[in-house]
Order: sequence, then C-alpha cells, then structure tokens
Amino acid sequence: MHYLAFFGSVFIALFLVVDVVTNLPIYLSLTQKYSVKERKGIAQKALWVALGIQLLFVIFGNYIFAYLNIQFYSFSIAGGILLSIVAMEMLFGRKTRTEYHETEQDKEREDITVVPLAIPLHTGPASIVTGMILFGKAGTWGLKSVFIIATICVYLVSMLILLKSDFIFRVFKPLGMKVITRVMGLILLTLAVQFVVNGIKEALNL
Repeated sequence: MHYLAFFGSVFIALFLVVDVVTNLPIYLSLTQKYSVKERKGIAQKALWVALGIQLLFVIFGNYIFAYLNIQFYSFSIAGGILLSIVAMEMLFGRKTRTEYHETEQDKEREDITVVPLAIPLHTGPASIVTGMILFGKAGTWGLKSVFIIATICVYLVSMLILLKSDFIFRVFKPLGMKVITRVMGLILLTLAVQFVVNGIKEALNL
C-alpha cells in the first residue's frame, strides 16, 4: 500500500471518529469559566493525554488480541457495527452512549482535562477500535510509522481546532456545526459499512 494513500485513509478515518467538531460546544461549556490562556492550556494537555492513550491502546491492543486468539476479521466486523451506531447517532443528532453527557458533569470537579476532555471525548471506544483495525492493516514497519504519524497529525489538528474554537463557533454558529456533524456522520457510516464488508470478505476467504 502506498504510504501517502495509507496516511490519508488513517487521517480521515481517525479525524472523523475523534470528531472534534461535535466536541466543540461541550469543550466551550466546560471551560467557559476559565481565561483564554487557561482554556488553551487545558486543550493542549487534554489532547496530548488523549493521543498517548490512543497510541497505547492501539499498539498493544493487537498483541492482546493475538494472545486471546481473536481473528482480525471478527474485530473488523465488530468495529464496523460499533462505528455504525456512532455514525447513526451523529446523523440524527443524538449523543452516543460512549460519550460524555453534560448532565452527568460533576460540577465540583476542577480538573476536567483527563475526564471528560481526553477520555472519552477525544479518545474513546470508537477511536480505539478504528485505530486498532487500521494499525492491524499496516503490514510493514514503514506503514506502522505512517500510522503513528497520521495519528499524531489528527490530534494536532484537533488541538488547533480547540485552540481556535471561539472563532470557529462564531463563524459557523450552532446551525452550521449541526450540518457539519451530519455530513461527518454520513461519511463515518460509509466507513463503518466498509469495515464490515472487508471483515466478511476476509472471513469467507478463510
């Protein structure tokens, strides 16, 4: 597989699943009592933590699956089903059960960097499953390196979006953000279907 094509597929898939656009309103509401400088610090720390956890689970998760003798095509199908649920809820404007709900917020919690901003908003079951599937398809160390670089780029771009969140939200307004979320949900649903199809093909070939 060509390195550039693999980079693009990893970046697009993970960016859609991390879904920083949908997380913008929650991030703004959770950090509204802080100064601009403090909000930027929270965003940077949260995304670095999320990146570290994502890579940790993705890289070592495959070894765990190998130890448990779980076939990759089974994981691909399961991952596709999970992503389809997330995508459908994005399309219909509902929060997924794996995401953080504002009504569950502990109002006395001062440090929101790790929970919920890093986990599960920017690194959760959907992003980990997607990452493990794509990382499993990287057959060479070169492709594995490309995967890591693409993952880092996804979280850096997400961090930049959070840092510019005030401006972005003013430009697109709530309606625009909803439209973007629906479009991203449709693309993610297509990706989920492809995961399931690929898994079935691999199972039938075996």
